[in-house]
Amino acid sequence: MILFYVNLAFIGFAVISILYYLINSYHSIHYKQPAGTNPVDPAGVTALIPVYNEDPQIFARVVGAVKNQGIKFVVVGDSSFDPYRKITEENGGKFIYLPKHGGKRKAVSEGIREISTEYVMLVDSDTVIPANTVRSMLSKFDTDVGGIGANLSVSRNNNWISYSAEFVERSREVLFRALSSHGSVMLLDGACVMYRTGLVKPFILSEQYTDHRVFGKKSQLGDDRQLTGFIIRSNYKAIKDYDVSVEVTAPNSLGKLVRQNIRWARSNWVNFFRELFNGTARKAGRFYTFDLLYTYMLPIIFVGIGLAQVYLFFHIDSRFLLDHFTSTTGAISFNFLLRNMTGVREVFFLRILLTFVNYLSTAVFTVAIAFRIDKERLKTLAYGSIAMIVMLSTTLYGLLTIWKQNGWMTR
Repeated sequence: MILFYVNLAFIGFAVISILYYLINSYHSIHYKQPAGTNPVDPAGVTALIPVYNEDPQIFARVVGAVKNQGIKFVVVGDSSFDPYRKITEENGGKFIYLPKHGGKRKAVSEGIREISTEYVMLVDSDTVIPANTVRSMLSKFDTDVGGIGANLSVSRNNNWISYSAEFVERSREVLFRALSSHGSVMLLDGACVMYRTGLVKPFILSEQYTDHRVFGKKSQLGDDRQLTGFIIRSNYKAIKDYDVSVEVTAPNSLGKLVRQNIRWARSNWVNFFRELFNGTARKAGRFYTFDLLYTYMLPIIFVGIGLAQVYLFFHIDSRFLLDHFTSTTGAISFNFLLRNMTGVREVFFLRILLTFVNYLSTAVFTVAIAFRIDKERLKTLAYGSIAMIVMLSTTLYGLLTIWKQNGWMTR
């Protein structure tokens, strides 16, 4: 009986994986983002930049890029004063100083009090935005859109970690493009995102945002995912602007990469369970729910398939191969097998077929990722295999240590 259930689990996992890879690859490749046709008025946008111990040279570039958009901007120094105040004011921005370090949520909530324009754009203190950012995002703000996030790319250098991180971003883009063809994406990354001020301001000022708690402990993690879910539950779309690509910096060591992914995994697991039960997944639609379930269950499914294969090999496959793949002369008798595929034989060949199709669908998904890599494809794909190992292991570890939500780990 246990063999029956193990076989059933393997077949189920394999079928789900095949559907996930093929469906997302298809929708991602065929998705064409509509051209923005809405009126554009940069005067209706204010940028909000929280800063905490950022490299002053990088921060100066960030502020300069925001200034060149022709919009107002507010910088909140989270226990960080000069040179950030000086850089901000020299570029015509407003600087708010918070003497005590309170985290990004506190900084954003204090800064948004000063914003009265129709739109607010959150920009991380290490994210340099391109010249067309504000105009491109504004042009796509249809009446049913509550927030628009930029597409992220990782600045690649001689460090292999940057290529691994870029592979992760491009795999996320494949998933997000597929989701975009059906409505909302799962995440508007906080590195660069624009919201309707009137929609998010009351929420950002509420305790639900400023005093975010997980298992009774205050947590700074997952603010962007929380805002994305709020937009969807408010009956608005959360979309990506693929015409705007902002560069972010990858961690400079394997240890920091692992810790970053653990932090993301813990936060994402919390939001995964919340979205299943607080109405976010239901309002976002069936396709969103399917991708949400599979994306977060992928490591468990991967381990499940692996364990099922090992178990079945030692309990069925090895015996089956010895008994039926060799004739009295030692030759492989495929014709005999094809004529007698009954019982165990049928299950055996079904699993062989599903395994092959699963690998094939994974290859199709990899091609979809490669299609989104703008340069050094082979190098990025090669290092991407390391990134997948890190992601799978840290996602499982994040689930097992989900209650540890209060540490940033990479600062």
